[in-house]
Amino acid sequence: MALYRYEALNPTGQTVRGTTEAGTPAEARAGLRTNGLHAMRLEPSIAILDPQETPAASTGGWRRMAGHRLDLLAAFSRHLAMLLKSGLPLAQSLNILAEQFEDKAFRDVIQNMSVRVREGASFDQALAVHPKFFPDLYICVTQAGAASGHLGHVLGDLAHYYTRQKRLRDRIVSALTYPALMCAIGLVVLVFLLAFVVPKVTTVLLEQKRALPWPTEVLLFVSGLFQDWWWAIALGVAFLGWCLSAMLRTDQGRRTWDALLLKLPVIGDLIRKQAVARWADTMSNLLGSGIPVAQALAVVRGALGNLILADEVAKLEQGVLEGADMSEILKDSKEMPKSIGFVVGVGQESGELSRVLSDVAASYNEEVDVVSSRLTELVNPILIVFLGLVVGFVVAAILLPITDFANVN
Repeated sequence: MALYRYEALNPTGQTVRGTTEAGTPAEARAGLRTNGLHAMRLEPSIAILDPQETPAASTGGWRRMAGHRLDLLAAFSRHLAMLLKSGLPLAQSLNILAEQFEDKAFRDVIQNMSVRVREGASFDQALAVHPKFFPDLYICVTQAGAASGHLGHVLGDLAHYYTRQKRLRDRIVSALTYPALMCAIGLVVLVFLLAFVVPKVTTVLLEQKRALPWPTEVLLFVSGLFQDWWWAIALGVAFLGWCLSAMLRTDQGRRTWDALLLKLPVIGDLIRKQAVARWADTMSNLLGSGIPVAQALAVVRGALGNLILADEVAKLEQGVLEGADMSEILKDSKEMPKSIGFVVGVGQESGELSRVLSDVAASYNEEVDVVSSRLTELVNPILIVFLGLVVGFVVAAILLPITDFANVN
């Protein structure tokens, strides 16, 4: 689809100007004739992306939304809220913001939205064209804010929301980065020892043609595998990686993987608490913007980052649409903490569900801090001990036969 500017004559002979969407100029002229307009001038304006054809549009975009994108959303929302509250029109505010970001792709997106708004599109329509940068949650909340006349206030809330999400994401990444880095460095060092160092050191031992201790035999066998079959090992690792990637591209594969992650000790608890914190925080923002519960549940599904938990939210959404009580469904959930159901029930009875969910999000964010710290404290010493044992085994396998030969001599 493309957007075309036109200048046309209406049935009374007056000149009218505007924009229309069509696949080709001929279709645009045909559409104008259908509306009783005779096009005198027609020129393309801006290409329009179909959100349904964009890969990120089907989800909330959380799996694809890196920390850099979250920073951009928070900064964009904060600055736009400030400009709107100062009384500037939306199109002019967007035009000003387009010059303030270093990210060229994001600058182009903002400029594109500014042009669309000037040509008559609503803010949420301009956002929907760029689902890679603006997830469904953002579009729904801004649509509700514009309808209520409080877009500046809603954008301020979104800025705080995405700042919290970035902070939550950083906690998880920080908890997992150091162990992953230690494993990678340890693996590289081990491969280097087995492939290059050990063969040179053990050459002398093999020339003696004496029986070797079993640790040395094991070390030589593993070293020989890396020397002679490194290409097969590399191909096997690449094949396993491809299989895992292909599996994760299917719904069933993703569900199997997400279910496995939730069952892992410590890590599963961390993922669950992070998802619950994100669910509660997102629901609080949506409900606070005046969006109905069922619609809010539909939007928040893509923000969880785990298909097993997203399925639970889908069941919750279906139950609400059928007239069931949300708190009772949460109490019966196998994946969501049962305490959430009681808290939501209190929020429903008091009419302050949005505030209660905000408190739940804050509580679970604190728990994520505790669990991520516990994970770091637990994994780091285990990795150090494991790497120490591996290095100790390599050293022992080399020194044992040297000691035996020295004693014999």
